Amino acid sequence: MTQLTLSARRLFSASLAPVSASRSLLTVCALSVAVSGCGGVGAPILPFEPEEATIANVRGAVKTGFVSCRELAERYQLLHDELDVKLNATVTWNDHLLADADKLDKVPLSQRGSFHCVPVMVKDNINVAGFPTTAGVLALAGGNTPAHAESVQRLLTAGALIVGKSNMPDFALDGTNTKSSITGQTLNPYRATLSVYGSSGGTASAISASLGIVGLGTDTLGSLVQPASATGLVAIRATQGLVPSSGVLPLFSQQDVLGPMTRTVEDAAAVLELIVDKAQEGKGSQNYTSVLKSSGLSGLKIGFDPALLQPLATPLLTPSVEVSDLFYKSLSEINQAGATTRQVSAFGALFPSLQASLDASFQCMPVDFKQSFDSYLASSRPDLSVRRLSDVIATGKFADGAKSFLNGAQAQTDTVATSAACKTYLAARDAAQRAVVALLDKEGLDLLVYPAANQPVFPIGTPPSGWFGFQMLSSSTGLPSLSMPMGITQKNGAPVGLILLARPYQEAKLIQAAYALQQQSRPRQKPTIQ
Repeated sequence: MTQLTLSARRLFSASLAPVSASRSLLTVCALSVAVSGCGGVGAPILPFEPEEATIANVRGAVKTGFVSCRELAERYQLLHDELDVKLNATVTWNDHLLADADKLDKVPLSQRGSFHCVPVMVKDNINVAGFPTTAGVLALAGGNTPAHAESVQRLLTAGALIVGKSNMPDFALDGTNTKSSITGQTLNPYRATLSVYGSSGGTASAISASLGIVGLGTDTLGSLVQPASATGLVAIRATQGLVPSSGVLPLFSQQDVLGPMTRTVEDAAAVLELIVDKAQEGKGSQNYTSVLKSSGLSGLKIGFDPALLQPLATPLLTPSVEVSDLFYKSLSEINQAGATTRQVSAFGALFPSLQASLDASFQCMPVDFKQSFDSYLASSRPDLSVRRLSDVIATGKFADGAKSFLNGAQAQTDTVATSAACKTYLAARDAAQRAVVALLDKEGLDLLVYPAANQPVFPIGTPPSGWFGFQMLSSSTGLPSLSMPMGITQKNGAPVGLILLARPYQEAKLIQAAYALQQQSRPRQKPTIQ
């Protein structure tokens, strides 16, 4: 599948306009039923609108057969044509979108899966057969991936509709901004001057702007939870190894995690329930949608550390008053929903082990990347002319900022199994995880809660002095975390995320708490894209 040119998109958009304007009353009513009923006095008479739609809306409108998948796909096509020229969130748009929708319309009602016609945006380091997988890198452009990543295949088997592949920084190396050598800078739907962080920033921008309902991203060091924070989304970084990683172009295979990015907790729960490794079900409940209850916070004990929002010299922390106010407002809402929050001294106690794990990860990463990247090319990408990392380096077709890392990785002679740095990393990661779990046990806590960062998302460029993202509590330990919006800062008009952290394989408890808080506070505000 190829990326539509801008002129082709405009022509395509114009050709669909009469279709949108001439929808039948049956189609209109079917969509209205999914939201608030149809046929009564004052019932809405509207065409399908993708903005802020959920999986449940699609199930009510399309899975029943009252609205066709093609009609829904047309609406997403129109929205993409209107908005992506402003956001640059996608690398490749599915130019077979309507044909794919037509195939789904032919599936008998009784055989339609739980994600029938749910539009999905996939980060461009995750394989989708028939699409390029570029990881944002110009040297990897061209050719079409022959097979789906396992998580993509599960979504497609359940009836999902892939709308496109999203932008990301080259090789997922930049966690502060999403700019690639293949398509350039992705913009924030809330304010175009602001970063969407990285590296799942393209997925975050697209889903926040309603260019899909489900997004797939990856996280090595905050690449799910931080972009979600900047764009008002829910993202789940599952326990390390719980979600299959086959078919994902790696950065650091021992720390990479694929996960969902959505606008609601219930949609993220549904995706995670579908894609997790069922062989690990004995380690913790995977019935994530069964815990979606407004009473989910009742009886939970949740710890927080005020030190995260106090000025510190080492590490340098310069907190924002707005972030602090939103965080304490969220704590109040958590208490109102039935949980007990407790102040704990976590950051100071955990920081040495977290920093040790983080430092060790940067030493092991080049070894891991060279080995896992070459293995990925050999096993997954016969479509490419480059066959190994050295071939990519020889092209010079990648972001300048990636050059030092790539050369350092190519110089490695160890494997992960023989590398002393990687052995040190694994020991440090396990020690950091044990330290967090020991703190939870000692304090009698179910979860920890903290802001995604101590300052709001910054303008595109270098983070300001004293900005600190707290994703290391999860990424550097392998523990599961969930990011959700806690409100909008007035100064820059963008969201800030709240992160919940749990023990290994307790994703269900994260989802239970997050859903109850979402019902209590309704924290997401949709962007107004200029």
